[in-house]
Amino acid sequence: MRVTIAARWLLLGALSAAYLLSGCKKKEKDHSHGNSQNPSDSAWVEIAHEHSPRGAHVHVYARLHQSQNKQVYEGYNRFRIKVEGYNGPNVKLVPIMYMRDHSHSCPTRQPDGRATDDYFYAEAFFQMPTTVENGTVTEPWKLHVILGENDTATAEVRVNPHPNGWVRGKRFDTSMGRVRLLYEFRPEGAFKVGTVPVRMYVYRRDTTISRENPDGFPPASDMVRVVQLKTWMPSMDHGAPGNQPAQPVPNSFGLYKGQVGFNMTGDWDIYLAFVRPQGDTLGLDTVKVRF
Repeated sequence: MRVTIAARWLLLGALSAAYLLSGCKKKEKDHSHGNSQNPSDSAWVEIAHEHSPRGAHVHVYARLHQSQNKQVYEGYNRFRIKVEGYNGPNVKLVPIMYMRDHSHSCPTRQPDGRATDDYFYAEAFFQMPTTVENGTVTEPWKLHVILGENDTATAEVRVNPHPNGWVRGKRFDTSMGRVRLLYEFRPEGAFKVGTVPVRMYVYRRDTTISRENPDGFPPASDMVRVVQLKTWMPSMDHGAPGNQPAQPVPNSFGLYKGQVGFNMTGDWDIYLAFVRPQGDTLGLDTVKVRF
């Protein structure tokens, strides 16, 4: 009898340990959901199919990470556009958010002609999500695909809030005047002990640019030479090696690439310092992460 009772306690302990381990793994996986943005885990998803007044069929696809569950997030997005019934060499993408008292566009890179696969490729940075009140869209984002004179297909797109709040508009007051930036911090993989490549998309914010001219928003490479990155663990009062500054990628649409380092799990602060070409710091920000 004693042997049987002891065996039962050993079995119960083993089962409890297995349950706790599986729970920890699940919690870790759930917590990291949405953090990993490895481009190889993305796919083209059709988000709109509209007809223009002259009968063209316009299909709009977004490149979405698998963690987005086919939802468009605020921040940087890449699009490809398929047009049937239109033989022109180019199209123009004009995203506009229609707010109660005004409307505005966002930084956009227009297609560079029709690609060899017959698609038109564009990029856009949604600086805020669609406004929804009591389940009803009150301030929508609309994508206007302009095919030619007096021929435009329009699709309403639901832009969801960034799950981590890493899309930000910042105003920095400097000795040379006020500077406004729009940017997004994005890791290329799940946070872990060691180093993690990161992307940043950085743009200038100019309130004088008309809503019909979204490609008038210039990237910030002429104002931000590099974004210094530093990791710090407040609870342990130490940093970690492996950080590399995010530097602009030539011929990209506001893309900066760098690296952050961690030497243990827990709560971390990532300090961002936007450095101007002159060498001084334009402004600072902090991204908080946990893994």
